[in-house]
Amino acid sequence: MNAAKPEQIFEGNGVSPGISLGQALKLDSYNRVILKILLEDSLVEEEVKRVQRAIQASREQLERLKLRFEEKVGRERSFILDAHILMLEDRRWGSEIEALIRNTRANAEWAVRQTTEGMRRAYESLEDEYFRDRVIDIENVVERILANLAGDKPFSWAALPQDLVIVSHNFNPSTFAIMDLEKVRGLALESGGRTSHTAILARSLGLPAVMQIRDFLTSVTTGDTVLLDGDEGRLILNPTPERLDRARARLQKCRALHEPAPFQAGAAVTKDGVAVSLRANTELPHEVRLAQRCGAQGIGLFRSEFLFFADPHGFPTMPAQLETYQMLAREMKPHPVAVRTLDAGVDRVMASPSSATEPNPSMGLRGIRLSLAARELFRTQVEAILRASLEGKMEIVLPMISTVEEVWEARKLIEEVRREITRDSGRDMPCVPVGAMIEVPAAVLSLESVAREVDLLCIGTNDLVQYTLAVDRGNPQVAHLFQPLHPSILHCLQRIAEVGEALKKPVRICGEISANPFFAVLLLGMGFTELSMNPLSIPTIRKVVQEVTLAGSQQIFKKALGLPTASAIGDLVLDAVSKLVQTDLSPYVKEIRAQGGGPSDYRN
Repeated sequence: MNAAKPEQIFEGNGVSPGISLGQALKLDSYNRVILKILLEDSLVEEEVKRVQRAIQASREQLERLKLRFEEKVGRERSFILDAHILMLEDRRWGSEIEALIRNTRANAEWAVRQTTEGMRRAYESLEDEYFRDRVIDIENVVERILANLAGDKPFSWAALPQDLVIVSHNFNPSTFAIMDLEKVRGLALESGGRTSHTAILARSLGLPAVMQIRDFLTSVTTGDTVLLDGDEGRLILNPTPERLDRARARLQKCRALHEPAPFQAGAAVTKDGVAVSLRANTELPHEVRLAQRCGAQGIGLFRSEFLFFADPHGFPTMPAQLETYQMLAREMKPHPVAVRTLDAGVDRVMASPSSATEPNPSMGLRGIRLSLAARELFRTQVEAILRASLEGKMEIVLPMISTVEEVWEARKLIEEVRREITRDSGRDMPCVPVGAMIEVPAAVLSLESVAREVDLLCIGTNDLVQYTLAVDRGNPQVAHLFQPLHPSILHCLQRIAEVGEALKKPVRICGEISANPFFAVLLLGMGFTELSMNPLSIPTIRKVVQEVTLAGSQQIFKKALGLPTASAIGDLVLDAVSKLVQTDLSPYVKEIRAQGGGPSDYRN
């Protein structure tokens, strides 16, 4: 303990609740300098074999780590490592690395880094925290390959003391499999967010965690005393005796590591017999297998723009898209796969002077507007989806619909492409269900006319909240006003549910609010029985659904509808849902409490 050092307080984002006291273990973050080295022609094929061996070794290491993790905390938590394993099994990525080595005669390290840069930048540019956090997965996998290329030896946990709080820039979730969980009391990281795989595992293991702590690593030395508060999102370095006395009761009450609750599989059916379809939101092809392992009943939303971002030309060919869509259809059979057509701005997929001058890209030429302006691009994507429907159930979802005319134009083009395929192939091409993303207030207000022209409705809650409340959630000055529980949002959702029921149109929630049990119960009370979310959240939401009744959920929603503010609705939901379920919901409380918070007490 370092009593002579002054107390320092650092603020961050509490991503896993609880409070813990321990000594800091500062882990080095690799900052490798990767240079491009030009190889002799005779060495190129050996370099290809070297990267193949490194990828294979990385996959085998993760497979072994997954088995060790299963032994420690159970199979239901080890599937998080599948995301890394599946990236390594992605032959398209491996082929890109090998092709880059051959075409440029470059070293393997440079090729590995180069092939992931475009995808990493695409994720970092997104507003949604869940997708920004996927950058960490990419970096973790790349770092493992680079470590194997360099012949690095793994870190040893054997001789470490008890009561450790890990402090680092980043933390690879696979490390949970090799570390002694009995010795670790918390995580304090510079990077990461609530939806990162490390955060999800920390919550599952009952391990307090604070992420996004800025400028603190230079102040911390291994062995320093650390008081970590995951509830408040705070790290106190070298706390005073007075502060420790005040925290004593909380420390005694909070167990830093508890026995995980048993995993429950099976259908998502409420206690009064209402079936709820839980589907997965995905954006990378390999995630389909993760969705399967989490029990998804289909892909509720495949964000196809990442196929475009990953393509060096920005426009993947029809065969390239078809290969991905066919794989999704086969893997998810008999469940459907909903492909959202390109939902990106012109600045993201067209390198032209005009594309860079849009003053407000989020309200510019993007989504369905871009597809209808670049019809050949749209036709190529539609053809690939239609052809893939011969392998399994496919759905086409049109993004950013604001007028019924957009639906008419899109459906006319889809039908033209279907007839062309039928004519050219000599076999009848079946019709594919077409849906509309409801994420613009204009679509909500004119919903009857839009709904009559489509087969299903998909609600993009993130954009719906942003556009309805006129809030840029990426702007810290107004981020506290991004309130999914705002009364106006509840009324929008209620209207969509009522119109869908009246017109007998399936309605699917595709925003990540579905992944929070408090929101999920409220959505069930509104009448939504199709929820799509990140795959890793499905097991928890399934368990919560099994513990509630539709009648109880409806009562909560009726009370919420009569309240005037997001904060009042949040208080009601916290209290009412907590009384309905036995699952520990403490990891999700902070997100609800943020409703209605001002700039001074809100942390994204």
